[in-house]
Amino acid sequence: MTDRWKQILLKYKEWFVFTMVLCLVFCMFLWLSDIGSFYAILPSVILAAVILYVFMGLWLDRRDRKKEKDFMRFLEKPGSSPNEIELLSMNDREIQAMGLIGERIEMLDHKIRDQEADLAEYEEYIESWAHEIKTPLALMTFVLDNRKDEMSSAAYRRLEYVQTNIEENVERMLYYARIKNVCTDYVFEQVSLSDICGEVLCGYENLLEEQKIRVINEVEDLHVLSDKKGLSFLIRQAVSNSLKYAGQKAEASFLKLYTKRDAESGDVTLAVRDNGIGVKPWDLPFLFEKGFTGDTKEKRKNSTGMGLYLAKQTADSLGIQIEIPEDYTEGFEIIFRFCKV
Repeated sequence: MTDRWKQILLKYKEWFVFTMVLCLVFCMFLWLSDIGSFYAILPSVILAAVILYVFMGLWLDRRDRKKEKDFMRFLEKPGSSPNEIELLSMNDREIQAMGLIGERIEMLDHKIRDQEADLAEYEEYIESWAHEIKTPLALMTFVLDNRKDEMSSAAYRRLEYVQTNIEENVERMLYYARIKNVCTDYVFEQVSLSDICGEVLCGYENLLEEQKIRVINEVEDLHVLSDKKGLSFLIRQAVSNSLKYAGQKAEASFLKLYTKRDAESGDVTLAVRDNGIGVKPWDLPFLFEKGFTGDTKEKRKNSTGMGLYLAKQTADSLGIQIEIPEDYTEGFEIIFRFCKV
């Protein structure tokens, strides 16, 4: 006996029991009236009962399947009047109650659509704002480059720090919107790690000098298959993270970038290491979670918890593995692993 027939027997057991009792009562009266006729007709009665049960089961199964199909159509389009009328005309209490469920589903469906429209409009506004802010940023860069001699060295450094900070935040905002899209505009090509790391460090050169952070660049001229803009964003997040959480003793601070190639697998790793305040062991499992700032004490007020989260999301979309070794305790180290293609 299949599960479907078991369900039918359990659901309509009262009707099956009722028809069985009727057959037994008929057979009892037949036996009391004429025992000879009882034995002659009994096989026919049993056969008729079996046929009745089979046809009844098939009819009930067909009706239930039709109910399920109509109900599924009703759930897909709760506002569709033909499906609703067809369901409500079956006179089942459970099916009649679906009218109220359908109204509720339709209301929630409209609410979800309105929220999706509002969210899409909000995302469009944020993206357009992020692009528009680039114009005053470009003007600020132009003024800093051409009016450097007209301002004091301290003022120039402060303005450059503000400019870099704004650019980082705008870039994070754009990448946050980007990783939520179904389609991305990544262009995969052979990228030189040495060149791209040099470009990133060049962008942070003045800030590194101001914080007296010694740069150790041991990146070899290794090529990996990746998107240049996305990979540049990942390295900038790592360098920015090291700048933000630099140690108290500026004269001893360093930032080291180095590469390795695994002899067996051929995978290439790029590591960014510093000797800043580091990460507490209990914070390690949560570093890539959205909004997590960890136990950074006085540095926490400047943390957003978005940098490493966006780095992880971008790395996943680029097929790059991110690792944070637990054995390095003198600061912080983040490793990007590029699998051999």
